[in-house]
Amino acid sequence: MSNYLRAGVARRTINPPLGIRSPGFRLFGNPIQAIESDLTATAIVLAHENTKFVIIGIDLSNVGIDLSMQGQRPADDMRALISQALGISPTHVLLNTSHTHSGVAMPEYMPDSPEQISLKKDYRRLLISSLVEAARDADRKLQPARIGAGWGECHIGVYRREFRDSRDVLGEVPGHPVDPSVGVIRVDDLDGSPIAILFRYSCHPVTMGPRSMLASSDYPGAARDVIEKNLGCLAIFLQGCGGNINPLVGMGYEVDCRDTKNRVGMTLGSEVLKVAVSIRTNLLPGKRCALGNIPDILFTPWEPIHNETCAYLGTMEVTIPLEYIEMPTLEYAEEIHTRWLQIHEERRQRGAQEWEIRIAEKYVQWSQILLDAVIKVHPTCELTVQGLRVNDILILGINAEVFFETGITIRTQSSFQNTFVLGYSNGTIGYIPRAQDFPADGWKLEESYAVPDLIFQVHPHPVALHPDSEQRVIDGTMDLIDKLTK
Repeated sequence: MSNYLRAGVARRTINPPLGIRSPGFRLFGNPIQAIESDLTATAIVLAHENTKFVIIGIDLSNVGIDLSMQGQRPADDMRALISQALGISPTHVLLNTSHTHSGVAMPEYMPDSPEQISLKKDYRRLLISSLVEAARDADRKLQPARIGAGWGECHIGVYRREFRDSRDVLGEVPGHPVDPSVGVIRVDDLDGSPIAILFRYSCHPVTMGPRSMLASSDYPGAARDVIEKNLGCLAIFLQGCGGNINPLVGMGYEVDCRDTKNRVGMTLGSEVLKVAVSIRTNLLPGKRCALGNIPDILFTPWEPIHNETCAYLGTMEVTIPLEYIEMPTLEYAEEIHTRWLQIHEERRQRGAQEWEIRIAEKYVQWSQILLDAVIKVHPTCELTVQGLRVNDILILGINAEVFFETGITIRTQSSFQNTFVLGYSNGTIGYIPRAQDFPADGWKLEESYAVPDLIFQVHPHPVALHPDSEQRVIDGTMDLIDKLTK
């Protein structure tokens, strides 16, 4: 069976300690006071001959903020350790986070107290250990397998970049186009029984809102429950290109958001289930024939597949340098840094609310990055795109919060019918707005924006990425697809 695809899947629970902070400045409750639903990391290993790769779906907002300009890429360290455990290249490891905001903030997310930073570093060490264990366990469970893909639709998302009185608002625009597509990959044993279901959707998991001080896998976890209870296998949620999409039900403002979260998850999970049961990996429709010796009753029988299950398994990764808009003068950058130092000290002296002090600390950190960038002269930001191909299925992982329009453009232009475009993969450099999503009069350093994708200081970038960034991502990704096609 050397020409057969092999697959194995395993899961680890990655619940955090109580008292640790989740992501968000003021939008999400902190610190975590209880576990609403288990946070998990689920790994699937796919192998063929001498090629092997692993995909791990993780119930976190991200596994690390990529600060390539400062030489920090936390996800690279994770991928290296996982690759060592499996004896493969780090480029054969894909880490995709669901982007649940009811997870754990990584140490570099923003400045915090020494106690919180210590908690986060300890949690990251345990997280890495769990990811390695899940990957090893999945590798030990490798068995001959077949793979298939299918698509459906689910309308649980709403466009969130609202403009009112010429101002940007983080809101809702009902009726605005979104990407309702649900991509499903079914991995079966040779008898057609499911080993794992992978499903991709594009939407922020924020049904558990700012008053729910709970760790939660949000709607992706509820969707997995539907699939796993009905099919008896593990399911892996893959976050798509949801950078500008929120749940249609809104960001949960109730103290108890579980009912809404479960309804949204069940809606998605039901669609995944419908698509998954339509995918047959071990049978094909045969030729129409008579029913026994009854000539006027014709039917189409199912016939078993006996051929090899893997024609191609391969991976590739590219780095795409992104430019920034024009930097301010050194004098102006120094002025901004001095001002934020003063704001931080003033807030600390008057006993401002904790979140206000932490934001000031974040902007002190950012203004230092701005200073360094001005001094460095012409810095760039490195974005990575990873491509994993199995037969006619292509999975693309981008380390950014990608807008749904970008995902649709890539999928439409791809030569692979089953192209799964993922954001939030292998860390994140922040958002990649399209050129038309920037303010008409240009992005301004001192402007206070409401939509998160324009608050480049938080990610943190010295200034906004150049508006041509999205097109660079598309062009670089299409080049990668062309190479994987050959």
